[in-house]
Amino acid sequence: MKKLLLIALLFISASSFAQQTKKVDDAQKTISKVIANPNPFTSSTLITFYNKKEQKVILTIKNLLGKTVSTFSVNSKKGNNNIPFYRDGLVSGIYIYSIQTDEEIISKRLIIR
Repeated sequence: MKKLLLIALLFISASSFAQQTKKVDDAQKTISKVIANPNPFTSSTLITFYNKKEQKVILTIKNLLGKTVSTFSVNSKKGNNNIPFYRDGLVSGIYIYSIQTDEEIISKRLIIR
């Protein structure tokens, strides 16, 4: 009986510390069709996305260790948007690029040859 109470107490306390996340359904999403082309690339690539409204967008490039290697802030327009990205001394490898708005973050893989 004591073990059962202890397990219940641990479960309740652990669930109270669980991170709450806001689920965004497809109707609420403002950014879509995120593509880097070409990918993989050697010197530069063009990151394109579709935006449902004018808003500030932050493009972040991180290495696989999670260290931010580049950040851009862009005032995007409604419709198709393009952000050029240049290698600028980054070593060959796999990176993660993220497009962030006030409501959402979309992350994808980027490969530099």
